[in-house]
Amino acid sequence: MQCDFQNVTDTLMRNLASSTTVYYINLLNTLFAAYLADAHIYQFERFTSAKLHSGTIRVSPEMSEFYLNADREVLCKDIAELLPYIFDQPNTYKELYDLIQYDDTLSAPLRKEILSRVPKQYSDKDSLVNMIYEAVFIAVTRQYEKADKGYVASRYAADAVPFRDALFANSEYIAPCRHFCGRDAELAELHSLVQDNSTVIVTGIAGIGKSELVRAYAERHKSEYEYFGYYFYKGSLKTMIANIISNPVMTDENERYRRNMELLASLDKSVLLIIDNFNASPEEDDCFYDLLDLDCKVIFTSHMHYDDLCVYELTEFRSNELLLQLIGKFYEYKNNEQDALLRIVEAVDRHTFCVELCARLMHKGFYTPKTLSAKLTGGLKSILERFSATKDKHPKKKTCYDHIKDLFGLIELPDEYRNAMRMLIAAPCSGIRKDTMAVLMCLDNMVMLDELVELGLVHEFANGTITLHPMLRTLVKSELKPDSENCAPLISSVRAVCINEQADTEIDAEKMLELIDFAVRDIEYRNQREQFIFVSDCFNFADRIGSIPHMDSLITLEKQMLDTEDAQQNALYLTDMAACELHRNNYPRALALQEEAVQNAMQFSDSLLQANSLSTYGYFLILVNRKPEALKALEQSAAMFQKIEADGVFTYDKYRTTIIYADLLFSLGQHDAAVKLVSSAESTLNEMQLDHTGVYANCKFTLGIYRLCLHDAAAADDLVCAFRILIDLYGAESDLVRLRRGEAQKYIAQTGFDLTQNASLLQLLEK
Repeated sequence: MQCDFQNVTDTLMRNLASSTTVYYINLLNTLFAAYLADAHIYQFERFTSAKLHSGTIRVSPEMSEFYLNADREVLCKDIAELLPYIFDQPNTYKELYDLIQYDDTLSAPLRKEILSRVPKQYSDKDSLVNMIYEAVFIAVTRQYEKADKGYVASRYAADAVPFRDALFANSEYIAPCRHFCGRDAELAELHSLVQDNSTVIVTGIAGIGKSELVRAYAERHKSEYEYFGYYFYKGSLKTMIANIISNPVMTDENERYRRNMELLASLDKSVLLIIDNFNASPEEDDCFYDLLDLDCKVIFTSHMHYDDLCVYELTEFRSNELLLQLIGKFYEYKNNEQDALLRIVEAVDRHTFCVELCARLMHKGFYTPKTLSAKLTGGLKSILERFSATKDKHPKKKTCYDHIKDLFGLIELPDEYRNAMRMLIAAPCSGIRKDTMAVLMCLDNMVMLDELVELGLVHEFANGTITLHPMLRTLVKSELKPDSENCAPLISSVRAVCINEQADTEIDAEKMLELIDFAVRDIEYRNQREQFIFVSDCFNFADRIGSIPHMDSLITLEKQMLDTEDAQQNALYLTDMAACELHRNNYPRALALQEEAVQNAMQFSDSLLQANSLSTYGYFLILVNRKPEALKALEQSAAMFQKIEADGVFTYDKYRTTIIYADLLFSLGQHDAAVKLVSSAESTLNEMQLDHTGVYANCKFTLGIYRLCLHDAAAADDLVCAFRILIDLYGAESDLVRLRRGEAQKYIAQTGFDLTQNASLLQLLEK
């Protein structure tokens, strides 16, 4: 069944009351009263109505044109006059709904569009008026083809065929700029995607070259299509599609949109349509999915992120040679200038538009490669010269920094989004899980992060991790000025990880080290003393996992900030210096530094600092075999930690000290006391639900070693538990896990008590 004139009017006729006295001509005269009045016709001729009913003639072009251009209310008013005579209104509604739903001469997008405007079931008289309008409008305005016994409905919108010559006549296509180069591989990859998919979205950070890529693609492949259109998105796909026919006959935008979508559907794969700068989410433009339903080829460009769609992400140029080729389009450089040019490229993060801007600066004689390379050490803001550059057809004269800044519009973001961008400056370049970053930023959920991804301001990798593009990282630092106040939630969370291991289960150790690097370098600290303490806290994390390069980097930063008149800073700095010496196995030097650290700690009224300093000092005394002095220092430290905990302050440092103290007792032959101390610490941590932390793992490992030395088979379970936690926290191949594995193997060999019959432990030791 088709939604044609015969079937629609027959449906209405069957449902009219007293149909033996209400004739078909009466139905037509009532339904199309407005047209008759406009044409100055009293009523339909009887033979005309009979032929319309039988399908031997088609609806006149004049009648079709009248309803194409008339307001919707004109036909609806006449339908309302017919309504009192329809005895089964719900059934009439259902029959007309089904007529449209199952008419395969109407394209899927058109049926979806029509039926989205009416409910699925009859609700009231107004709903029936709207349903009759949709069916009658199609029946009157569609085209009919001559058949053996009369006329039959053709595919809807074939009546738009006369307008094909005008299709895309108002296309906004401009050829790729004469400087376009270096993207042959990307063009081939894009072509492969377009061949296999009806719709492809070219995404990438603003200024990376998406528009130039699709223009070059069109230049290379548009001859393969019968119809080609290129448009800049201006906020409405409906308006754009409604106007792809030049000089449209219809005035109503909705009807033009509907008919043009039908035309595009009928032209199928002979159409290539490119929509540039579609920087909107599908939810922001209701017509987006209509275009996805078409079989014609549609390419969007957008700096936003799209899930579950065919996306081609454009990134930086793939080699230095290609970037030099781009520069050469503007500036004729000499061979001995290449090194300086490559330094410029790296200084602007290989960002395409920024490389072009630098090339323009040199072309205009403002700089040579050498002088520009030197100038860029002060950042883009240090370049004050103004010059013209064209982006998306709009030439503007600005400084290099302002050209780039305008691409992203960071200042226009709401306050909370700007704060999020400030903290995201610490996101590792290799990516970090969204949920982990949300925890570190103290966000309640990931909604804001997802929205920043959709806006194209945050890059999301295929595995769900996120980061900032280096160019955006530079802009955020310059434009939004992240500091210790607006990044306070992040700084607080990082300190919690470094000191108390509260988020150890949430972040990989290597990611944490990378995040620390950005946090200490790219965030401005308003108080240098607070910055020093933060850096020292970060050092604790690097020390805990044994990352010597990061320890060296952080201790260098501490030295630069150190106030030698501040006893607290001196104590922290000397302790961290001692840790560095310890990793180099220089025990005497480490002990001397830690002894000086204790002296400084005792001058500062901070019992936690004093307790930690004494604990570390006691550990170093053990290493140089001065055990009586070590026992005294550790007893003093343990007493301080006991008082701190009694005052309601929880610290993991107490449990680290407990392990050091117990090790000393065990070495002195006080085995039961050592096992009791560590077992008590393990139980306390377990009761506090801290059984998946590094300290808890160390308690289990220590107990395992004690029981191994005492030939207690329970040692295997302790060691298995410890290794599973440490591997989960730091990775199976981390330095810390390798160190613990070596220690366990050494003790097994020394004690002669073979635990490798335990399959789980054997597997962990063999990794």
